[in-house]
Amino acid sequence: MRNEDENERGKMTAEQAMKMLKDENVDVTLEQAGKVLDFVRLLAKVTVLNYLKRKRDEKDSGFIFESEYRRAGGKGLLAKKSRGNAKKVL
Repeated sequence: MRNEDENERGKMTAEQAMKMLKDENVDVTLEQAGKVLDFVRLLAKVTVLNYLKRKRDEKDSGFIFESEYRRAGGKGLLAKKSRGNAKKVL
């Protein structure tokens, strides 16, 4: 029953994994193929979580930019200073 549920959700079954491994000249039992499949799923999950965490950390540590309304977080930390009538220097 478990294999049918997994196949309906689009997940690879242990039988499919065993066939793929056999095509690559790796002989494993059905139980071993299931364990390999569980490990690969775990590895994929950890990899995706680490990628997303890294992306979130990069986003959180980014610079604060002024919005179109010239406010940065409501504190005015990045307000532009007026230069008055400054002349261009060549």
